[in-house]
Amino acid sequence: MSASAAELHERLARARALPRGPARFAALDAVFRHADAAGDVPFAFTARMNAISDFHHGGDPTRAFLAFSWCLSAFDRQPEVVGRQHAWSLLWDFKWIVWALPQFPDIPLERTMAVLDDMQRRYQLAGHSLHAVYQHRWLVAHHVGDQAAAQEAYDRMLTAKRDGVSDCAACVPSGQVRHLTSLGRFDEAITVGEPFKSGGCTEQPQWMLSELLTPYLRTGRFDEAIEAHREGYRRLRDDRHHLDNLAQHVLFCGLTGNEARGLELVERHLSWLERPSSPYAAMEFAASAALVLGRLRASGHGDAVLSRRSDDGTRRWEATVAQVHDELTGQARVLAARFDARNGNRHQSARIEARMVAEPVTQRLPLTVLAGRTVGTAPTADPKLTALVERVAELTAAGDTAGAARARLDVAHALRDAGRPEDAAEAAEEALRSLDRAGLTADAVRCRYLLWQLYRRAYLHRDSARALLTELVGLAQLPEGVPPVAAILEEAAESTYGAEALSHLLAAADRHRADGAVEAELRVLSKALVQLAPRPPSEQAWTVLGRIDALTDVAPPLPAQLAGKVQVAAARLLAAADRVDEALARLDLAVTLLGTDQLADERRAARLARARLRLRAGDPAAAEAEARSVLAEDPDEHGWSAGLLLARALRAQGRSDEATEVLTAQDIDPDDLDETDDY
Repeated sequence: MSASAAELHERLARARALPRGPARFAALDAVFRHADAAGDVPFAFTARMNAISDFHHGGDPTRAFLAFSWCLSAFDRQPEVVGRQHAWSLLWDFKWIVWALPQFPDIPLERTMAVLDDMQRRYQLAGHSLHAVYQHRWLVAHHVGDQAAAQEAYDRMLTAKRDGVSDCAACVPSGQVRHLTSLGRFDEAITVGEPFKSGGCTEQPQWMLSELLTPYLRTGRFDEAIEAHREGYRRLRDDRHHLDNLAQHVLFCGLTGNEARGLELVERHLSWLERPSSPYAAMEFAASAALVLGRLRASGHGDAVLSRRSDDGTRRWEATVAQVHDELTGQARVLAARFDARNGNRHQSARIEARMVAEPVTQRLPLTVLAGRTVGTAPTADPKLTALVERVAELTAAGDTAGAARARLDVAHALRDAGRPEDAAEAAEEALRSLDRAGLTADAVRCRYLLWQLYRRAYLHRDSARALLTELVGLAQLPEGVPPVAAILEEAAESTYGAEALSHLLAAADRHRADGAVEAELRVLSKALVQLAPRPPSEQAWTVLGRIDALTDVAPPLPAQLAGKVQVAAARLLAAADRVDEALARLDLAVTLLGTDQLADERRAARLARARLRLRAGDPAAAEAEARSVLAEDPDEHGWSAGLLLARALRAQGRSDEATEVLTAQDIDPDDLDETDDY
């Protein structure tokens, strides 16, 4: 039986509610199949068009290829059915497809060139500039090592007019920097790229910062290189779409004497090679990682151990630096050979071989505080912090692995206390790795809690924060210095929004209930009800309200402000269920609870809610009195809302002239009287 239109929309909504990644992509595939089976071409087209961006930015270009090909064919067959308004989007998406095609060695080069030719034909028919076409002809020529063709396309791009299908003002220069860097024109690359290293679109500034790493290094601009690495890596560390850019940061570590830092990056992202965004990105990462691991091996650290895990997290094991070096060297060479066989030359193999044995540009370029990056200069240097960093070095030199690991954690705490959260996060990441290796389980948990606190306040680290929270909540016991799980969940609710925050509150309430902490359970459930109140009534909301009412009889009273908010929220829920008398009783209680001068604003808001309900209950005279009182008390803050309610109450009593006077006095548009304003 085919799915109905409503069922298709519901399936699509459920799919898009999932986090971007394999689960969402599989759910979208299912939506496409159901739409095709139902013969709903417009829906199937729109769903695929919207998903192309998801697939592209989610690191799954293969699905993007399939969706784009289907949409292009459908548009050519039935433009009047799928909608001509999609023509521009199809032209824009051409760029993503051409960008990705060369990154798959099994796709013949002839097919990529055919797509490029089709792109140019369609751009010309639509009256667009060929700026983006030349940009992508350069990209393909650059990939295959055809320097003459690359330079010709590059020059044509520079002289072509930009228009609405050109890449953003930062993305085009990112490609220019890559071209100039490949020619050794490093100063020119910096001149072109630097004005665009602060952002531009979803791809930026992480892409530009990654491209600038090599020019900065090769021109001796080490401070700029360090900042480009720190900021760029911070922005792309959770983004599989940028695996090839991430490889540039691993390479950077290998070229600057930062093998230890590079090892951290390799260990963190090695599992991505099970599901890379493309074979090209996998080759780039494998080659960069081979450089770092090869240098470690050559310096006598081939027996050092890497902690490995499968991409889905179900398997964990260990391997030595030497073993992983051999594995990644082999993988990079195999992939490069496949590209060369497709491209008809040895360009990729020669490039990859050179990368894996590249000599450092500088012997030591400290990237983090713990690695020796300056923590301040006199007279602003922090003596305590400096002493802690020196203590790490002393303990490391003495061979005290456990002591050095704990000292790193002390440095992370000190940086956090000094208001340097990103430095603190870097130090905590280094500390966590050494604590885990030293088997210091309790300290490692303390470090995870610190890292979670740092991550949860930074949007760029939200995925890492969620992963750490899952770890902490799943532990059977937390060590001294780490709050109970319920308290951590409450913290999590403070830094998240919507359904995620609500789930944390309810989980915390259940923990408090299991511990018999009725006061804490009541407090957390009250916060949850306040979040639920603006939403449509649900079974969950009624359950929470029932638990609150039951606890109110046995738990100590809530603070007046929260208690009042709870009663206002309960009234809103009851009013939505048309239980107006009960809702009014709750608002009466709220007004009493919010009776102090400090809570006057919350009390007036509750009184206005009561006025709305009284008007709805058919008592306009009582609503008038309430609204007049609030208007007299605070005409500045509540003048508009109270005036509107007063005018409605007057009109309901047949006193239209007085209602008009109120509207004029409060500068309220008469049309607002007829808008829905229910509680």
